[in-house]
Amino acid sequence: MLGLYVHVPFCSAICNYCNFNRGLFDAALKERYVDALIAEVREAGLKARATNQERGADTIYFGGGTPSLLEPDEVARIIGACDDAFDVADDREVTLEANPETVTESRLRAFRDAGINRISFGVQSFREDELRRLSRLHTADRARQALAEARSAAFDNASLDLMMWLPGQSVAQWLESVDAAIALEPEHLSLYLLEVYPNCAGRRRPMTMPRRCISRRWSGSRLQV
Repeated sequence: MLGLYVHVPFCSAICNYCNFNRGLFDAALKERYVDALIAEVREAGLKARATNQERGADTIYFGGGTPSLLEPDEVARIIGACDDAFDVADDREVTLEANPETVTESRLRAFRDAGINRISFGVQSFREDELRRLSRLHTADRARQALAEARSAAFDNASLDLMMWLPGQSVAQWLESVDAAIALEPEHLSLYLLEVYPNCAGRRRPMTMPRRCISRRWSGSRLQV
């Protein structure tokens, strides 16, 4: 069974740690990209059919970039193309990555109507100082509000992303974000170590990273909750 990944390489701003394939949002370029993406999905389906490859799929995952910058009707078109090209299960899980500042309750409802049934928020931290250091555009309160809006929009499957091993971060500060996330009761919580790559903006400024021994302590903190 396949899992279909749909990459959306557009962002409102570039976070200083990001090494993914992404660029600043351009409405005209986005429209052309969606058309090209749909054509690629159809071509992939035809190729799989012609070569007798697996065409059954049970997940579709919109990653980025910031997929929530797409319009709901564009998301619906892409999902429709996946349905036409592959044998996507009726009970499939369809995830949309979203930044908290890019959504509203009405927009989330529209994504739900478009076929999204799982939302994944890139929160990264519940501390304002850490969010600023990461060049994130949302606040901790906005992250909480975004999840509440998702619940009101009938999302019963939500995930939160957190980052650990941030510059200057203590174990106590890390646990503050973990406890804040647990309190919101998401169905899933993803924890990522910060990796600073040579071509990201954060690499060009001095950083005091936590010691590795502290990182090992983090990996066992609160993760069995």
